[in-house]
Parts: sequence; structure tokens; C-alpha cells
Amino acid sequence: MLHSRERFIRALTGRLRIQVFGLKRNRLFAEVIGSKLNLLQGILEASPCVVTGRALITYDARQISIKQIINEIELLEKYLLFGQPCYDQLCTYSKEVSATIEAPQVTRSPVLSFPSWIVTMAADRLGMRAKQFSTETVSKPDEKSLFPRILTFDRSRLLDTSKKTTTVLNKRREINKISAESWHAVTPEELLKRFSTHEHRGLTTEQVLKLSAQYGKNELKHKKPPPWFLSYLGQFKEFTTLVVLGASALALLSGDVVDGLAMGIVLLANAAVGNVQERKAERVIEDLNEFRPPKCKVIRENSQFEIDGNELVPGDIVCLEAGNRVPADLRLLRCWNLEVNESTLTGESLPMAKIEHVVEASCPLPERKNMLFMGTDVTRGKGIGVVVGRGMETEIGYLVSLMKDQEKVVTPLHEKVTRISKRFIKWTALAGGLVFLVGLLRGRPLTQMISTSIILAASAVPEGLPVTITIALSAGIYRMAKKNALIRKLSALETLGRITVICTDKTGTLTKNEMTVKKILTINRSWTVTGDGYEPAGAILEMNSVEPTASEQKLENPELQCIARIGLLCNNSKLEHDGIYWNTKGDPTEGALLTLAGKFGLCPERMTHWHRIHEVPFDSNSGTMSVVCRDTERDQACYVYCKGSVESILEYCQWYQQDGEIHPLTEEKKQSILKQNEVSALEALRVLAFAYSPIEWIDNEAKEIGKELIFVGLTGMMDPPKRNVEKSIREAYALGVQPVIITGDHPITAIAIANELGIGNGNKKVLTGQDLDRLSDEELSSIAENVRIFARVTPEHKLRIVKAYQALGHIVAMTGDGVNDTPAIKQANIGIAMGRTGTEVTKAAADIVLKEDQFGSIIEGVKEGRNIIGNIRKVIGCLFTSNLAEILVTTTAVMVGLPMPLIPLQILLINLIADAIPALILGMTPRNYDNDKQITKPLDIIDTDLYQKVISRGILLAAGTLGLFTMTLAAGAPLAVAQTVAFTTLVIGHYVQTFSWRREGTEESTLQEVTKDSLKDRYLLAGLGVSFLALLTSLYAPPIAGFFHTTQLNFKHWVYILIAAGPATLGSKPILRLLSLNHKKALNSCNQLPILST
Repeated sequence: MLHSRERFIRALTGRLRIQVFGLKRNRLFAEVIGSKLNLLQGILEASPCVVTGRALITYDARQISIKQIINEIELLEKYLLFGQPCYDQLCTYSKEVSATIEAPQVTRSPVLSFPSWIVTMAADRLGMRAKQFSTETVSKPDEKSLFPRILTFDRSRLLDTSKKTTTVLNKRREINKISAESWHAVTPEELLKRFSTHEHRGLTTEQVLKLSAQYGKNELKHKKPPPWFLSYLGQFKEFTTLVVLGASALALLSGDVVDGLAMGIVLLANAAVGNVQERKAERVIEDLNEFRPPKCKVIRENSQFEIDGNELVPGDIVCLEAGNRVPADLRLLRCWNLEVNESTLTGESLPMAKIEHVVEASCPLPERKNMLFMGTDVTRGKGIGVVVGRGMETEIGYLVSLMKDQEKVVTPLHEKVTRISKRFIKWTALAGGLVFLVGLLRGRPLTQMISTSIILAASAVPEGLPVTITIALSAGIYRMAKKNALIRKLSALETLGRITVICTDKTGTLTKNEMTVKKILTINRSWTVTGDGYEPAGAILEMNSVEPTASEQKLENPELQCIARIGLLCNNSKLEHDGIYWNTKGDPTEGALLTLAGKFGLCPERMTHWHRIHEVPFDSNSGTMSVVCRDTERDQACYVYCKGSVESILEYCQWYQQDGEIHPLTEEKKQSILKQNEVSALEALRVLAFAYSPIEWIDNEAKEIGKELIFVGLTGMMDPPKRNVEKSIREAYALGVQPVIITGDHPITAIAIANELGIGNGNKKVLTGQDLDRLSDEELSSIAENVRIFARVTPEHKLRIVKAYQALGHIVAMTGDGVNDTPAIKQANIGIAMGRTGTEVTKAAADIVLKEDQFGSIIEGVKEGRNIIGNIRKVIGCLFTSNLAEILVTTTAVMVGLPMPLIPLQILLINLIADAIPALILGMTPRNYDNDKQITKPLDIIDTDLYQKVISRGILLAAGTLGLFTMTLAAGAPLAVAQTVAFTTLVIGHYVQTFSWRREGTEESTLQEVTKDSLKDRYLLAGLGVSFLALLTSLYAPPIAGFFHTTQLNFKHWVYILIAAGPATLGSKPILRLLSLNHKKALNSCNQLPILST
């Protein structure tokens, strides 16, 4: 930190805090400073603060230096003084003076010469006499003299800059990064002075009205969803949808009104389904995210009022106590045993003890002990603080602002479907053009060839694909909703099926965020405690024993009995049951002790004969809490009960209890207890010690409370993993998904949880936030693949970690429940928030919200997503096989001079009755739980295997259809009969393909097994039954048959059709095996080639 005679500067690599003369209380000049600096190349963010008169600037040191930034600021200060007329002159001159600045620490402004008329103009503008300035030189302006006139500057004169600058000035800054002032490093006296407020009197009514009009409401600003009609129109952005829209227009132009309207209706319905699904999810999230700052008590006009939190203004004095939620960012003025749960912001499970003293300006967020942050909860004590950050200027607001520029990448599903559709349509257009040219050369009517070419091209367009994908995803979302997972976007489920890395927060995601006693230790014995969370259910197991301690034995053991009683009586928290969950009101550590007492059968209702008559509250200096209680059932006997850190308790202990007997506490015993503490700490347990002493309470006072205590034992507690999380982690590895822990907790705690859950497979490599600060993004990406645990990280670190895995080609899911997870959740390919314990900001940023906070729902989502990918793969294969067969039949017939096997209306009818219904049913097929082959790894929508199957089956179906068509003509049948046979063969072949593609991705089965399995799918049978009924109607209902130019077929025709349609599937299997065998031989021969030395 540097303090010069003229300017305050604090400089770190990539970060600069600098005093700007004339900035204090001048919002207009702050806009100028911010916009001008943000235009400079290399400036990442410039945040001027009108309260302190300083600017916080983050920059890329590779592109711009500190001296260049300082030089630009000095130019802007002169701009404030002299206005635009000399700004260009100053910019030119700055190139010369920048060379005179030797180091970034130089703070003295270069001496500039100006004509006297400029000085006179400046003096006139600022309301000062010209004699205050030298007509030869101008040094820095006097701040005190500037303030009155700066506040009255006309906006149009101050913002009279270039068009580019004016455009930026008129925009609201998208990132309101707080920390424009290190409030934790400012003394309470200086803080009150800066905000013109008073600890006991507060702000005046006039001040409140003025500040409220200036700064507005204390609320977070979320991005509003677009209007419904814009969301609806957004459904038409996909390439496939646009192509179908074009095909519909071509059909209408060519006179095929029925088909053109049909395709148009399909598109409108598809867009409606997608829009309704997304809007419905958005409405649910909006209901979840109704966040309003809570009511709070403030001091104004020397009186205390209760107001809505959104009415707070900067400088308000806020009073808080246990149970309150912090309504804004506060700097503490006074506090009494104050502890705050900041897990939603920092990821730290345990409450943070607060102080009112100044802390180092450079300390990270979790260590700013004199600050209270919006959205955190007071668990113990009382405090008074001054509002220093509101709404988007709070730490939560900063995290929200980090999300604004983050755009989601295109999902692999849409990317690959668009790619294959473009490729298929390109080849189809070529085939259609070839058919048109050859047909004309062979003398066929022009109108017939135009119609045939257009319909052929239109038939190749997978018009059913967009709506099938939408319905398939909607069906998957519906199934996931039954498993308490709310999918907000249709594409999210497919992307979830492709994830390769799950970056998960620890607290509240892997763990319950409920402290639980897991171990009890006395001098000579130890027990483990079963049961997790605040529910008072579990057993006490003595070490090396498998039998739970009986209820009577629990109370008979004097040490256990005493620890449970102390934990219950030396306690200011409450356990509550809301009908579904157990929760604690107060300190989580005390909640764990109440739960432990409940497992012993003790509760406050059964301890009414114990009366508390005195309390020494917990003090961070002493590290203990003590109470004096009287037992009215035992001759009014009084006892001091004390709990606290091991070292603090032992300091006051002279005795220890073993098997109910009291013994002197020797140094050897003390070391033994400390050793127990160290071992438990290495297991990531938070250890508390318990002690007591009989006491004489006379005239409401006692001598030396807490002296010569009797040590009883220790408890070790932790935030335990959620139920079934370990099983879900194993399933994640089986699916090829790598879990990664990202937490703000201590590395030892993170390693313990990782080992317990099996994350990392024994890999104990941990990167902390300090390690990340020393690594560039490229260095982080190079080592991230081998790291599975990140500890002591900030929200910015979490964002970098997600980006690092994405840079390695991973598809990343990020899970969390606190605001500290929000930027990373927004950046990830899939963001997942906890619905019950998650904050409103987190749920607003997520793609998926887990209603019951179960990590296992993510794994179920991965399986469901992969099932949907498999279903869409089946749909694509089935549709493209049919379309390829139609194209080959028509194109080959034209090329070899045969009559047209199909007329345009029959091609359209095939698409209508044979494509839509079977494809829809394939897309909605639920997961086959008996066969996990298709979900053990992410499948590609399109790959070589799919191409081979589509081409081989399409060729065989086309060959069978064209062969039967030729045979029918050769037998002397009319052309109409031959065309009807070809039409029916393609439809029946499509049915056979549907059954075949349904088994895609499963193990090879016999024909009997395939038939038996297919007959179980009543939806598929029903859909194909409806389609077959439509086929029969088109053949045997005279009016419809006449419209489509079909004729009735006899039994012999049907036999031939079945013979021609069946081999398309059966014949493709040996072809595919042969291709696979040749591929393997080619690979083996390549591997056996000799290596040539260079």
C-alpha cells in the first residue's frame, strides 16, 4: 500500500485501487471515469466509488501497465477541470508525459502548461477565482473547492464527449462489482463519518428520502424472461425447422395444399409444445425465486423502527439478533457473541464468529469477520451494523452480475441433428435435381417432374424430427419430475446425458448441511454415534462393539449421561419438526448436541426440573460457554456446565471423571486428551470438550464460575454425507462421469468427505484457492484432469475450475445450493441447484432444480438423458432409413427408364402414416432397466455405426421394393397395381424397421426374444395398429383410394410384400458384421506395420 502526498494507491498484479480527485460524491464524473476506462484495451473492469472517491480497476497486465492507467486517470481529472476543448490536446500530450513516469508507484501529476484563457474558463466554471491557479502551470484540483460546483454541473455539458463514449455512458454497467472500498479495513468512526450517520441516532428522515431517491430499492435484479410470443418465435430458430418451413412453402407453391398445410401445422404444434414446456418451468422457478430482503430493525431519528429490507439505504444502522436474516451487506459497529451462518455464500459449514475490529484489507471473503453479508443468517448473539452494500452492490449482487455475460453453448443434440440434417438435405437436393434433369431428358412432362422433384426433396426432409425430439424430451422431463427433478429447458436433459464431469459443492449437496455428532470420547472409552442430521434417531455403539448400547446402559454410564445433559442444558438453540424435516433454530453445533441428547432419550420437556439461573455467553476469546443450573429435584443443587474448545476447557479443569469417580487431571492425562483431539481433527471432526463442577449459588452470585472444573469427555461432529450419495458416486463412475468436489471448506474436511464417498479413487491431490491464484488458466487446465478436490475456493475460483474442464473438452455439470456456486452453475453446460436448501439466486441460474436435494437424482438424470439420446438415435435411424429407401426407389427408376414407382401423393402419404406415429413412439420409449448397455456411456446421435445401418437397410428396402415393382409390371399388372405394391412395401418395410430400431443398443437376441419383447410394448403395438388401419383405409376405401391412386391388393400381393420388406433388416446384419470384421482387420494390419526410424 502506498500513501503519497497527493494520492492514495494500492496496487497488486491485475488489480489497482486509486484515489481519483473530484470523484467523491460526483456520480456524473463516476460515469465518465467508468466509461472512459472501460473503453481502454486491457481494462477488464473499472468501478469508481462516489462514497470514497476511489476507483477499483482490474486489468490485464499483459496489455496495459499501471502507469498507463494512472496517466489516463490524470487526463480525466483535467477533463473534469477544463472540459472537452482541451481533452484532445491532453491525450496527445500524454504520450510525451507517460515516458516521464518511471514506475507504477509514481503518483505525482505531470506539470502541464495551458493558456490563461483556459484557466479563466475553468475557474469560471468551477466558481473559483482565477488567482487560485497559475497561468503557467496547473497541479491537481482542490477537492474541497470542487465539491459544491461539481454537484451542480449540467449533465449535457459534462457528458459532451464523442459518440462512442456517449453511447457507453448512457448504458448501465452490466457488472456492478463491489469492493469499491474495503469496508472491513475501515474503522467504525471513519465509517460513520463517511456515511454521515450516527450509531445511536441513525439517519435523519431527510437523509433517508434523499438517499432512497438517489439509490432506489434494495433488491436484486434478475433478467426478465422474454414475452411469450418471443419465446414462441424462438422455437423456429433451428435449421431443421427452417428447412421444413421451406418445404411447406414449396409444397404450397407447387399446388400440394394438403401436405403444405400439414407440415405447417406440425411446425406450429412443435413450437407450441416447446414454448409451453419452457414457460411452465420458468413459472415454477419464478415462484421458487420470490426473494425479498427480510424485515429488519433500523435506527433512524434516534428511534428504532421495523421496516422492509428493500427500503434500506446506504448508511442505515441495522440491529440484528439470533434468528434474523441479514438484509444487506453490513459493516459491524458493535457485536455481542455474534455468530453468522455464511454457508450459502462461502461454503463453510460452521458459523462464523464476528468481531467489530478492523481486519486486513487483503483478507479473503470468508475471513472478513467484521462484515455481514446479505442473505446469511444470524445463529447466535446480537450486533449493530451500518449498511455499506445494497441490492446489486452486495456480494450476492456481484455473483448475480457475474452471470450476465455468460452464454450457454449449443447443445450437442441440436448441433449434431442440424449437421446430419444439412448433409442429408444436401444429398437429397442433388438427387432431386438429378431426377428432374433425367426425367426431362427422357421426355416426361415438365409439371410431373417439377412436382416429383419437390415432393421427393420434401419427403427427405425429416419434418417429424423436431416435434419428435421435443416430445421425447418432454416425456423425459415428465419422468424426471416424478423423481423430484425439475428440468427448466428441453435441451438440458439431453446435455445432462452427455456430461463427463460433475463439479459439485460439498456443503448442502454432498452433505446434509446439518452438523451431527459422530463420536464420543472419554478418558478410557469411546463410542460412535449413528444417524445423520438433526433427526434424533440413532444408536450409540462402543468402539470394537457391534451391539448398540441399550437405553438403560446409556443412562447408566455416568460420562455419557453427563455429556448429554451438558449438551442439552448449556444450549440456546431449538430443534423443530415441520412435519417433514427436522431443523435447528440457532447454532448448528448446538443443534447437533440437542440431537445427541435426543438419541439418549433426553429433551427439554423431560428436563424441566433443571432451571438455568446464570449464563456466561460464548466468547471467541475464551472459546467457552458456561451456564449455572439448579436441579430442583436434588435439594436445589447447583452446577456449572461448560462446553468449548478442548484447549480452553482443559485450561480451567483440575479434575477428570472416569467411571463416575473424580481424579486429579495430571499433565499426562491432558496430553492424552489433546492427542484424542488431534486424531479427531485429522478425521475432519469438529471437537468440543465438556466439563462441569458443583457450585454454591448464594444471593444470585457465585465465586469463580468456571474454575476448577471436572473434565468429562469430548464429542466429534461433522456435516455428514447425505444418504445414498456414496452409491450415486459409484454409479457416476460406472457411467463414465468423474465427480469433482469444489468447496470453501478446509482441505482436510474435503479430503475426509471425498474418502468417505469414494471420490478420486484414493487420489488425495488437493488444490486450494491460494494454489489457483498462482496458476494461469492454461496451467490450471493442464493439471485439472488429475485433480478431484478443490478446497478453500471463492466463487471466482469455481468459475475458473468449470472453464478449465470445459477447455479440456469435458461437458461439465455444476451442482450447488449457495450463492457462492451461482457463477459456476451459470457457466457450466448444465447447472443444477438444490430446491429445498438452495438460494433463490442459485435456482434462478440453474437448468435443473432438485426438489428433494438428492444427489442421486442427478445420476438418474444422466441415465434418463442417455436413454433419450438413444431414443432420438433410433428415431433418426428409422426416419432416415425410410427416406433413403424412397429416394433410391424414385431416383433409380428414373435413371434406368422405369415408370415412376410412386406418385407425389403416395410419397406424402408414406410420410404421414408410416413416419410420424412410429417415430413418436420410439422417441417416448422409457428406459429398459433390464439392459444397461445403452446408458453406460454417452452415445453419439450420429456415428459410423448408424450410417452403416441406415445405408445398408435403406438400400435393401429400396432393392426389395424396386424388385417387386418390376416383377409386378413384368407379370402384366397395370401400373396402378405396381405402384400400390411399391407404396405398400415401403410402408410395411417401415413397420419392420420400427421393430428393429427399437432394439437398437440392446444385446443380440433371437427372433423369438425380439418378438416377445416387442409384444410387451403396448404403445408401439397400438401406434402401429393405428398406422396399419390408415394404410388399409387408403387401399380399400374407394374415395380415399381414388384420391391417392391406389388399388386393392390380393393375398398373393401381401405375401410378396412381406417377403420383400423383411430382408431389409435381416439381410443387413451379415453386411454389418462383415463391415465390422473388415474394419478390425484394417486396424490390426495398421498396428502390425513396421515403424520406420528417421
